[in-house]
Amino acid sequence: MRDFYDSPPLAYYGVLAPLCSAFIAEKRAVGYDYQSEAERLSNFSRFSEDFTIPVNTLSEEVVKAWIAPRPMESDKTRYHRFSTMCQFAEYMVRVGYPAYIPSSTEAGKRHKSFVPYIFTHDEIQRFFKAVDAMQPTRRTSAPRRHLVMPVLFRLLYCCGLRVSEATALKGNDVELNSGILTIRDSKFGKSRYVPMSDELTAFCSRYAETRLVGVPDDWFLPARDGGYYASRSVYKAFRDLLWSAGISHGGRGKGPRVHDLRHTFAVHCLQRWVENGADITTALPYLRDYLGHEHLSATEQYLRMTAEAYPHISSLMQQKYGYIIPAEEVVSR
Repeated sequence: MRDFYDSPPLAYYGVLAPLCSAFIAEKRAVGYDYQSEAERLSNFSRFSEDFTIPVNTLSEEVVKAWIAPRPMESDKTRYHRFSTMCQFAEYMVRVGYPAYIPSSTEAGKRHKSFVPYIFTHDEIQRFFKAVDAMQPTRRTSAPRRHLVMPVLFRLLYCCGLRVSEATALKGNDVELNSGILTIRDSKFGKSRYVPMSDELTAFCSRYAETRLVGVPDDWFLPARDGGYYASRSVYKAFRDLLWSAGISHGGRGKGPRVHDLRHTFAVHCLQRWVENGADITTALPYLRDYLGHEHLSATEQYLRMTAEAYPHISSLMQQKYGYIIPAEEVVSR
């Protein structure tokens, strides 16, 4: 993978060159990669030289010409070009220069994969009430499921772990004295540390006292055969719990999915931060590292989902962070 720190600096052209450079520098100063965006902006600055533009002004004419559809171009490529232009225009307005900000109706078709299901706070409460009401089963295939699942699903929602990360935890990956999880060799081949809340640490400590295994490198959430829980077993328990909690399910592949607990964790974090007046541009890199995202652009997607899920803070987010809320596209896992 190319690292922008190892790449030669991109050149910007024309009267907008200083502002293009300053915009990219601001993004990178707070932890954004912005290599693809920088390349698009470099191409735009060269494109803009064919227009008569006053100094430090982004005219409607040049913006509309730049975001216009092109032959043989995918909707996704055009939308990325539109998104970068919106963010640059909003940056110019924010620092005091006139700029035409294209409307969403000018974006064309959006590239989508799936729409994550964001649980409401009430649904989360109902879900965990159902989790905690699980009873011992006579099924020899999962005799300790009622002990494992309350911990597993809390790790997904309270820490934003991927299912594979939670089920792969070994006993020595869960440091109960410090409340730190060690996530080893996860997606992108990276390891990371994830701190737990005091409440979750205490919950895991109580569970640890019931574990039948005493070897530190055994699975923290063992299945009956001593291995770890398969994803299909977690999914089956999840579906049963949704039904018990009165949360409708659209069928396999339609959601809610187990992975949506991770998405909900991120959105609820951002909601709380916005409502408490936190600086989101400073907080996002921390959330990126917590979730194990490779690029900050993946974490930015949760800004859009937060604005959509909570209309009462949508206007505030658009006002303060509209220039970094990304276009709707593929949501990273």
